[in-house]
Amino acid sequence: MATLKDARKQGLEEFIKEHEADPEGDLDKLDALIKRPTQGSGKATRPASPQASSDD
Repeated sequence: MATLKDARKQGLEEFIKEHEADPEGDLDKLDALIKRPTQGSGKATRPASPQASSDD
């Protein structure tokens, strides 16, 4: 099994055994990547459209 996707289909035990000796990841780099702002506009949502006034 080469990928986690394949391992999920066939069983995770073999995948875990194959990857137990892998070096640990760098948590500082991961945190920096997660917290880094994405490209594009600064806002993820569009501003609300103005409400029409009612004559009630």
